[in-house]
Amino acid sequence: MHDDPPIRIAHYVSLSGFGGVEQQFAAFAARAARIADVQQSVVACSNHVHPHHGAVLDDMADWRFEKKIGSLRLGHRPAVLRRMRYAWLARRLDPDVALLWNRLGQQQRVLDALGPRRCLYWEHGSAWLAGESRAKADTLARLPAVICNSVAAKRMLELRWNYAGVARVCLNGMRAPSTIAQPRARPSHRGLRLGVACRLVPIKATCLALHALAALRARDLDATLVIAGDGPLRGALEAQAVALGVRERVEFLGVVRDMPAFFADIDMLLHPALREPFGVVAAEAGAAGCPVICTAVDGLPEVVAHGETGLCVPATADLARYRELGGISDGLPPAVYVPARDRVEAPMVCEPQALADAVTTLSEDPALYARMSAAAIERVAKRFDFDRHVDEVLAAAREYAATGTLEALS
Repeated sequence: MHDDPPIRIAHYVSLSGFGGVEQQFAAFAARAARIADVQQSVVACSNHVHPHHGAVLDDMADWRFEKKIGSLRLGHRPAVLRRMRYAWLARRLDPDVALLWNRLGQQQRVLDALGPRRCLYWEHGSAWLAGESRAKADTLARLPAVICNSVAAKRMLELRWNYAGVARVCLNGMRAPSTIAQPRARPSHRGLRLGVACRLVPIKATCLALHALAALRARDLDATLVIAGDGPLRGALEAQAVALGVRERVEFLGVVRDMPAFFADIDMLLHPALREPFGVVAAEAGAAGCPVICTAVDGLPEVVAHGETGLCVPATADLARYRELGGISDGLPPAVYVPARDRVEAPMVCEPQALADAVTTLSEDPALYARMSAAAIERVAKRFDFDRHVDEVLAAAREYAATGTLEALS
């Protein structure tokens, strides 16, 4: 509780889907709604709202579509109508601070309507994407401070976009599971069950997990791969599993609703993504006591402590090699953040043999596996507590509302 009057927060967020950012928004807004000194409204920066967001919007003081007035959809032309719409929303909602969820290149109208003094941008991965370079640079030039969901996001803004303002890191939080996981041991009575959990799109590099499985089978390791998720590459991945001779060892589950049960059913999570600003799935696996083997890129090493809660495998192969392995390089980001070198570089991928080596290391060392399982549960509980995450963001919002900037923290 705070002695100050309730802070009025307007969320500017796209709600057409139910991906990582949208789910994070829904959880954040629901938690903030239970705090007495916070009043929230929403501007849905999309043409429709996913059905899963209905309950969250019911808790809002007000919510509006950005691009619609009633049933009338506003196009980009004439531009004056969009500007008028933003100005009306600013007057109607009158927030102390607007939280701008991602969409870095599309926030100029909000800045124009509310002024930078009331706009706090929240980086969740937009800084990695191609396109809108001029608009992104112009937006950042107007913002005295931003918040970021990881150190990787902060460094991406600073190194790729030369952001010179204050970038405060508010690490993503993990919602507490209904039951607290217990540290687990590597089962000795059955074969190894590896898991992948992601959308089946090029950026997630699921094909590398298939190659790693084939490499493990060539070493006579009894292993299967369980894939949770769906997407445009599912058919291609199923065909690749056949070509690699491991189709009978791969289960394609499609969209999984009960993720705690999925993590409980696998022994390790493979996450060989090319880009991951934070890595929510790695934190979810860790909370379940499931060690993670992931790419040492972007925010993943912030979630997975190498050698303690999992293994972070360096990306050493270029995109030509990725295509040789069946990957698709269309639509990939032009650059990623490499924590080991504190540099922004072209995206690269892990070699499947290196992924297989990491799996073998954990599989053959039961004591190490057990230590990692226990350490993963402890790390997520201490470092990524969701209530603390919400409190940190709200504290930043209050500070920004009061001062128009954020104090630089060491």
